[in-house]
Amino acid sequence: MGPRRRRARISAPTLVALAMGVGLIVLSRLLASAQSPPRPGSLRTVLWDFPQTPVGPMRAVVMLPTGAPQGARLPLLLALHGWGETLRGVERGAFGWSRDYELGASDRELRMRSLRREAFLGHVDEGRFQQLRRDLAARPYRGVVVVAPFTPDVLGADAGTLQSGFDRWVVETLVPRARRELPVLADRAATGIDGVSLGGLHSLEIGLAHPEVFGVVGALQPAVRGRIDRVLSRYVPSPSRPPQRVRLVTSRGDVYRRDVSALDAAMRARGIAHDLRVVAGPHDYVFNRGPGGVEMLLFHDRALRGMPAE
Repeated sequence: MGPRRRRARISAPTLVALAMGVGLIVLSRLLASAQSPPRPGSLRTVLWDFPQTPVGPMRAVVMLPTGAPQGARLPLLLALHGWGETLRGVERGAFGWSRDYELGASDRELRMRSLRREAFLGHVDEGRFQQLRRDLAARPYRGVVVVAPFTPDVLGADAGTLQSGFDRWVVETLVPRARRELPVLADRAATGIDGVSLGGLHSLEIGLAHPEVFGVVGALQPAVRGRIDRVLSRYVPSPSRPPQRVRLVTSRGDVYRRDVSALDAAMRARGIAHDLRVVAGPHDYVFNRGPGGVEMLLFHDRALRGMPAE
């Protein structure tokens, strides 16, 4: 037998150095992302703080179009952010749509003379792009007032209590204040709710439960996995129930695509009128900043004015 080979061992200092190296690489990428300049936008923001609500202190970020005609009243859209921003807490998380998703940049892109591919950050099919471009040329985008509240986590064990409290606060406090203080149309037909991922789940539950408040309900990549029955239970059929425009949006790279398709089938089986659109993009920030923001704003710009979506 030959001499026994000694196993190569990595010393503790070397392991520490490797870990530090990997950490520095990750940190440098995070810093590079954080230092990327935000795209210019066309929405100015106002903060609303609510020290006491049924779910604790809350904050909402109001986004107003900078170029709106003097005295004009616009439709009202409540936009709810995703779970990542929920983890950041009330003060920072409420800026999800305005800062992290750059909704003002999407608004600005829609106001340009001709829609650009850059608005979608590389995630748009050619057919969809040309369709929206033609539609905007024929019917210029006019915009909406957006109110984006902090979105609490309703995916945990105390979801029922949080959801009911948040639902009550949105309907009884947030929407009435928006109608009193903002240049918005104060009727249900011109009031919409939408959101992405966790926010999409919220928008479906609140919107479907309150047709007397919301004439339009949308959901982008809603986190409905294991919660389809919960969403359906919010829709109570009645001969006197006001009609609603409801739209589900998923994408080919959406982790919830199968779940959204299952919800679509379940809603059709129950006769709940709605539309489903499948677009390009992943379940990630680039979707929210690109196709998600564009699709949401353009849909509500049309639907809240009683116009065909496209």
